[in-house]
Amino acid sequence: MATTKSCVYESDKQLNSFIESNSFKDHANLLVQIFYTEAGKLKRLQQLLKKQLPVSAVLSCEAEGDFYEEHPYILSFTAFNKQELDASRHDQHTINTLTHLLATTQQDILHLNESLEVSEQYYRSLFDNNGDFVYSTDLNGNFTSVNQAFMRTFGYGESELIGRSALNFINPEDVHRAKLHFIQALKGKDQTYTIEIQIKSGESQIFQIKNIPITVNGSCVGTYGIGRNITRQKKTEERIIQLAYYDQDTGLPNRMRFTEQLEEMIHRAKHKKELLAVLVIDIDRFKIINDSLGHYAGDIVLKQLADRIQNQMPKGAYFGRFSGDKFTMLLTEDVEIDQTTRMARELQRLISKPLYHQNQEFIVTASIGISSFPGDGLDEHTLLKNADIAMNRSKNQGGNKITYFSTGMNDQAMVRLELESYLRKALQKNEFRLCYQPLMDLKSGEITCTEALIRWQHPHLGLVSPAQFIPLAEETGLIEEIGAWVLTTACVQTKYWQENGFPNLGISVNVSAYQFQQHAFIGQVIEALKVSGLAPAYLSLELTESAMLKDIVYSISVMKSLQELGVKVSIDDFGTGYSSLSYLRNLPIDTLKIDQSFINNLHDDPSDIAIVKAIITMGQGLAVKIVAEGVETHEQMNILRDLDCHYAQGYYIQKPLETDAFEKGFKTIENVAYTVK
Repeated sequence: MATTKSCVYESDKQLNSFIESNSFKDHANLLVQIFYTEAGKLKRLQQLLKKQLPVSAVLSCEAEGDFYEEHPYILSFTAFNKQELDASRHDQHTINTLTHLLATTQQDILHLNESLEVSEQYYRSLFDNNGDFVYSTDLNGNFTSVNQAFMRTFGYGESELIGRSALNFINPEDVHRAKLHFIQALKGKDQTYTIEIQIKSGESQIFQIKNIPITVNGSCVGTYGIGRNITRQKKTEERIIQLAYYDQDTGLPNRMRFTEQLEEMIHRAKHKKELLAVLVIDIDRFKIINDSLGHYAGDIVLKQLADRIQNQMPKGAYFGRFSGDKFTMLLTEDVEIDQTTRMARELQRLISKPLYHQNQEFIVTASIGISSFPGDGLDEHTLLKNADIAMNRSKNQGGNKITYFSTGMNDQAMVRLELESYLRKALQKNEFRLCYQPLMDLKSGEITCTEALIRWQHPHLGLVSPAQFIPLAEETGLIEEIGAWVLTTACVQTKYWQENGFPNLGISVNVSAYQFQQHAFIGQVIEALKVSGLAPAYLSLELTESAMLKDIVYSISVMKSLQELGVKVSIDDFGTGYSSLSYLRNLPIDTLKIDQSFINNLHDDPSDIAIVKAIITMGQGLAVKIVAEGVETHEQMNILRDLDCHYAQGYYIQKPLETDAFEKGFKTIENVAYTVK
């Protein structure tokens, strides 16, 4: 049975490809029909077919209709088998076959016409109604078509675009990149990229564009571009990145971003065998600014500091805000110890320059810790941790210092962590106990009061010094629970002794700065008195000057509340702090305790005698009692009596005693015996 195939003639190359793909050269019995509306290329087309298909029969037929106006040459190829062309046996059959063939060919052409029209409608519908903008270019990059979305997006009309190069509408700095994407698309490789383009109104917008090749009969004839406006999406992404990676107050990289930067630079340094230095910078006494001006003003001051440092950063340095008033810096160039120290000192100089807010001047200093790669750590977390440990050492030494990390510091930090872990369990394991050191009335020689002193006996560490665990308890907040236990235990024990031989014995309890500033503190005092049954007049609470001055207004209100309960208030270690005498005049206190540093050389140093005498005289003028701490010799005791000091406490009178030893009785150096009945 004969078979027929048709095609629209576009070019010689396209026609040869069609003949090859259908193997028409292999057919000896082939009829080719040319339907044409223009005779201009007819002769050339006939010659091409005779050359390609020399044994075929070629017929030409003039055609009419709208379809042929767009496609002036349509070819039909019909292949017959040998039996269908045997004239001696099938003359009539052959005539019928040819007649049927002509009718079929005409019908195929009609169907082809309809299919092309439908395809064209599908294409136009997709092209014109697409929500994304769509355009096409020729091989030179000139616009050949644009859809409605394109014109709406960019603001240009079709006449302003068709025939013009797409590169004319791109920023000059992006032309080279756009050309590369265009060339790759012509080579058959899809290209997707983001580009900023200025639209007709002059506004710059960000677009994501995909270029794909237009291929006809195996050859690329241009490109399609499909794209959308992603400006809003990009701005949202940038905002998310800003929130995730940058500090909102200073604009500096935050802890997460700085750590990532450090990780990247460590990777590079390992590859290139370079050195790095990590600095942790903590602003000393910045809490004073926050407390006096508020956190909003504090953030403004921090921004001033950050800007000041950023403007003076050396080449290859990265700067970030770690948290609160703590900053970090990474040095990647000139990181030998001398240059790093010089940079750290320059940072201290910049930070210590006066800061101004609302016509107020502030001066702050900085504690800096430094770790180095690879000596102090091989990863970002270790380097930051070690620099932080070194910074804390700077702060513990009084601040405004530069400290390089050492392995010993890390060992101390691990011991500190271990100590904190033990401390959290010490109370529930009953590892704390109280010792009591007597206070003597220097006129009567009577023991009128004892000071409760906490001791920690750990099963593995042994006796842990209060100088080790009290600061740690304050830092972790455990001091509140420990302080409440000390207060209650001391009151209960004193009440027991009052009922068993010391009816007028008082108790003095030290209160930490952290504990004193807690709003629950007054309630703890009331509860301790209630549980023990001790009369408030026998309880004295000792505060340091630093605890009192943290918030002087609040401190005075708490002191007054304590005195209203009948509890006495004492200032401990007087003379070692920074309190003004004008404050002292207004404080509701009952006792001043002179620090032992003034008592140690009392018999040798006339200046110490003068200071102690001045404090005693001042106390008498303010109607407060004076206690001398750290009395260790007979000479010190006599001088204090001569100066009319009220009370004394120290090893010369009696060392701190555990409960059992106190109850068994003791003698002072002056041979006065005391015992619980």
